[in-house]
Amino acid sequence: MKAFRILAAAALLTAAFQGINAQEIQNFQNRQPLVSPELTAETITFRLRANYATEVSVQASWMGYGPEAQKAGRMTKGEGGVWSVTLPRPASELYTYTFTVDGVSVLDPANLFVQRDGTRFMSAVLVDGGYADNYKECSRPGNIEHVWYYSGTNDMVRRMYVYTPFGYDRNDKKTKYPVLYLLHGGGGDEDAWSTLGRTQQILDNLIAQGKATPMLVVMPNGNPNQYAAATLQIPVKQDIKRYPNGFDNYDSMVADIVPYIEKNYNVIKERKGRAVAGLSMGGGQSFYIALRNVDTFANVGIFSSGLIGGSGAGQAEFNPEAQMPGLISTPAKYNKFDLFYLSCGESDNRIGGTAAFYEQLKGLGYNNLVYETYPGGHEWHVWRRNLASFVQKVFKNVK
Repeated sequence: MKAFRILAAAALLTAAFQGINAQEIQNFQNRQPLVSPELTAETITFRLRANYATEVSVQASWMGYGPEAQKAGRMTKGEGGVWSVTLPRPASELYTYTFTVDGVSVLDPANLFVQRDGTRFMSAVLVDGGYADNYKECSRPGNIEHVWYYSGTNDMVRRMYVYTPFGYDRNDKKTKYPVLYLLHGGGGDEDAWSTLGRTQQILDNLIAQGKATPMLVVMPNGNPNQYAAATLQIPVKQDIKRYPNGFDNYDSMVADIVPYIEKNYNVIKERKGRAVAGLSMGGGQSFYIALRNVDTFANVGIFSSGLIGGSGAGQAEFNPEAQMPGLISTPAKYNKFDLFYLSCGESDNRIGGTAAFYEQLKGLGYNNLVYETYPGGHEWHVWRRNLASFVQKVFKNVK
């Protein structure tokens, strides 16, 4: 009898909670859902329900951050406490934005598409109908694996992301793929290239279009003291080896990562099937990795590197011979790359040094040099284009 009373009481409590939850859901469902952002052929509209607010604005990555952008991003309050602003539709690209509500930056609660750049979280919108169509999901998708591996360099178990193309079969030992080792910038981690960089979507689409060779892309964490992205809440390792500088700090690539990939994946184990590339900090790391290991890597890509281009007033001019003895004085020692790719945004203050380095190498007769610039500054708008261009040029002679 006592057991029956307990079960009856539990049933009543359950019913009560279900009633409350049902009421909450009903109240939520009865509220008219907002559409934000809303794209038309000519406009983009942002909306936010914030009846309590006195001032709301949107800051979108294509608008810049000056007074005119702030003025254009101001939102007006309408019926039901919904703030909105309608702007001209921007060019096809992947953009990020946030709302500022009474001085506080917030995400768009009506938009599930969120991206993280280091410690910053932003709402995102993909404007299709042009270049950004390569950032959309493909009907022939590859996979991205989150892989934990042991790094003897600093005695750590670390995480990297590995992209495998559509059709990759680890049981097919006869088919071997080339590998691009892709490094992020300062403040980033192993997640950056796959989310902000849209690596999988770019590779999926370009491979499906026949514009890129099917390849693996390995995206490790380039911060020597991190086991994995900070979102996993693993404290950084304090007792790591000392490195010459913030670019020359990734000997783990050759010592740990390449051997792991070549042991566990069906890949080409020759220099012609290996490339290393990166943006900003990762571009500087790629410089040291590739040029110190010419017999390991046949391809290198350096995107917007502060090492080469400089990044601030008073910074010493880049001296390639001092950083890599023989690069200028003995070109034959390094002039062995199938692709030596340099690029920078046209509004990036690193562009002068990058262009000068390219001209210096060109004047010395370096082969297979490519130098490209794109509209934009030190931003993902440029680096996604770098990746798309690089993967269409690399591994062309790989069978």
